[in-house]
Amino acid sequence: MSEVVEVKVLSSIGREDCRREKLLIDGKQVMDVRPLSECPEDAILERDLKGPSDFAEMLETFLREHKGKKVRFIYEEDKDE
Repeated sequence: MSEVVEVKVLSSIGREDCRREKLLIDGKQVMDVRPLSECPEDAILERDLKGPSDFAEMLETFLREHKGKKVRFIYEEDKDE
């Protein structure tokens, strides 16, 4: 098991010409963000938008699972989009 945790943000521009991003931790997608331009009425916190409690829970889980490991942050353009 590696002592370095890889946190990667993949960015792309979607068909609506707006930015999309994915968050991967050790290659596993844990979050994706995309515009809600098709249904702006669906932009409700905790349903379609991540809220502070989601981030706090994700951070708490991350720290518990990867305790004591170094973290490498990578930012790339997503070539698959």
